[in-house]
Amino acid sequence: MTITRALVGPLAMLVLSVACGGGQKPAGDVEKGRQAFVDLHCNACHQVAGESLPPASVTPAVALGGRALLPPSEERLREDILLPSSHFAVGYPSEQIMKGDQSRMPDYSKALTEEQVANLAAFLRSRYQQGLPTGTR
Repeated sequence: MTITRALVGPLAMLVLSVACGGGQKPAGDVEKGRQAFVDLHCNACHQVAGESLPPASVTPAVALGGRALLPPSEERLREDILLPSSHFAVGYPSEQIMKGDQSRMPDYSKALTEEQVANLAAFLRSRYQQGLPTGTR
């Protein structure tokens, strides 16, 4: 079998994807993500737009969801869950969301399965709507 030059690029990408454990990330389940959010006690520090969850013990709770000009992608939400110190929410006192120069959010990178992360991201993504944030003219 002869491999043509047109096939080299796609074939190389496929080999790299398989070798690196890549490929498609599992699709998340919104209901399982909601349950994981509660089970992991994420609601202790976060409130989610449009959700009736057990109340946060941190005040003010860090708000997730709602209207946003550019709602976060599921990939961005996965990053936020696994690498919370990569960037910080704006509009909150730094002592509420940071401990030194790190996020107060625990490191879940080794505690969660990829399926759990996908479910959490799908749940959170479902709570955003594109548009002007409430109170904006």
